[in-house]
Formats: sequence, structure tokens, C-alpha cells
Amino acid sequence: MYVVVQTIQRKKPNKGGEYREYEVSSMSIQFQDGTAKTHHSYYPRYEAGRFDRPHLESYKISIHESRRENGKVVKKQCVVGTIDYYSLVEWGLFDYIDRGISHAVDVFGVDYETLYRMVENKMQPIVDKVKREFHRSPEYKARRQREKLEKAHQKAKKQFGEKYGADPDEYDYCYNIFGELMDEQYLNRIIQQYEAARSYRESQRSSYREYRYSSYSVPSSSTYSDDDRAVLKKFYRELSKIYHPDLNPGVDTTAQMQVLNRLKEQWGV
Repeated sequence: MYVVVQTIQRKKPNKGGEYREYEVSSMSIQFQDGTAKTHHSYYPRYEAGRFDRPHLESYKISIHESRRENGKVVKKQCVVGTIDYYSLVEWGLFDYIDRGISHAVDVFGVDYETLYRMVENKMQPIVDKVKREFHRSPEYKARRQREKLEKAHQKAKKQFGEKYGADPDEYDYCYNIFGELMDEQYLNRIIQQYEAARSYRESQRSSYREYRYSSYSVPSSSTYSDDDRAVLKKFYRELSKIYHPDLNPGVDTTAQMQVLNRLKEQWGV
């Protein structure tokens, strides 16, 4: 059993090349509350057309078997698929040979994995050659440049969302894909909302801290007389005997001792 790959020529070129140029496209979006904002996207400039794809090669793949039965040569063959040059680069083998391999299983009585590996091994040198050639093409270089730009754009959106606590997609209402500021007024609105939210959170934290410690507030030690401090010192000693960790094995009295030590410091004893 063996695999045959026949190179044939397409009659028409593959028209699925990348668009030659892309440009920023802006679209105004109107909301129910009457407000509007402009979204900035990156779309092909259709007038510039697509890259030409000069390779017309396609590869017709078939599996063959030749054996003797009762002194006669019996031959079987099964076409498992045909894939053109550019589809080989963009999609790979599986989508074009899966159904054919499944049919060949019935024809030859051999398991799917064995047949698929046979075809894959036969096609691998061709796949490697096609990819090397395509990676030198103007189309591939333009695609890589655009992918790099889009990756940087996604990173900028994520950083924007983290910085202002906003939906990352809001970035596209302020900047274009090149990072150029398109709507300073809308950006300032997002910043103002972020600052207001941050101020509110800080005031809430401050109020919580004041509330948390207010129950422990006592007059400054400077307001106590010597006699007062003597009494407070006695209070501290008695309470520390009750809550000291060494005197409470198996019981966590950390919180009580923290409060007591805070009072001792404020009492000045």
C-alpha cells in the first residue's frame, strides 16, 4: 500500500488573498438616552484590492494497493482529496482529506490512523516547501505586519481597562488601532468617572477606619492624673492576667490582647 501525490494545475487562480491595504474606519453610534459616540475600527480598503496569488498548483492525493490473488495482480485505489497550494498553507490537510480517509478505511480495511499517517508523511515535504515559499511572499509579510499591529492594539485595550477600571472596548471610542487619540472629550469623561469612583472608594475606606477604631477611643493620657493612671495600671494588670496567651492554653486571645495593649498605650501606663 502506498500514497501517490499528483500535481495538477488550477484553471483559475485562488482569489482569497489578503487585502493589500487596511484603514481606520469610524462609525457614530447613537444611544437611547440621546448620547452618541464614535467607534474606531480597522477595516480593509476594498478599493486597493487583494494580493495576487500566482501559484496554480493543486495536489491530488490517492492511496493505492497492489497484491496478488490466485496468481493475478489485484489493484485498488482511492482518491482521498485534492488541496490547492494556498489552502495547504491556510487550512492544512485534515479538512481536505478527512472524508476521503474515512472512505479509504472501507476500501482497504485498514484503520483510519494508519492511513492518515501514510498520507501525512507523504505530504510533509510538500507542505514544508509551500510554507517556505509563502512566507517569502509580500502577502505573508503584510499579514504578519497587521497581526503585530492587532496584537499591540489588544494589549493597549487591556492596559486601558486596567488603568481606568473600564471596559477595554471603551478604548476604541478614544483611540484608533495605531494608538492615536481620536476623542479627547470622551477620554476625559472616562478619566473623570474613574477619579470620582476612586475618591468615593477612598472616602468609604476612611470612614470605615474611623468607625472601626472609634469604639476604642479614650481620652489622651495627658488628661489623667497620677491617681487615675495608678487605677488604670491596675486595670491593665488584672485584665492582662485574664487574657494573656500564656494563661489561656488552647484559646486564641490575640484580639483581646491587641485591644488591651492599645488601651495601655493611650492611657500612658
